[in-house]
Amino acid sequence: MRCWNCGKRLRVKAKHCAYCEAPVESAPKKGEIDAVLEFLGQMPPDAMEELRAAFEGSKTAEEFADRILVGECPNCGGTDVGNCENDPEIDELLVGRCYQCGQFWCTECRRLLNRDAPTCECWTSDD
Repeated sequence: MRCWNCGKRLRVKAKHCAYCEAPVESAPKKGEIDAVLEFLGQMPPDAMEELRAAFEGSKTAEEFADRILVGECPNCGGTDVGNCENDPEIDELLVGRCYQCGQFWCTECRRLLNRDAPTCECWTSDD
């Protein structure tokens, strides 16, 4: 079995990857694969090309997810980004972080956020 995140071979009964520390997860089920293939088949060609470019430019599954879900930094345009879900001080999936300039932003509306108060107005909006 291989790690879903870095592609390295896993030890038998491993709970985490010895290389990237990603949790070991089972392979997707046939129904899940079919649903993804159906979704991809409905995408416009330009969106599919963007998805392909993000995939090819990513070294790990986590980096690919950040390219798609977090996007480029709205402050400097940097691509070395991540979310703050596992940051013990922030612990919020919807907060993006740029490792190049240090900026935080809302991944929903792209509004720049302050580290001292990393919350966004759009999270409480009734829209």
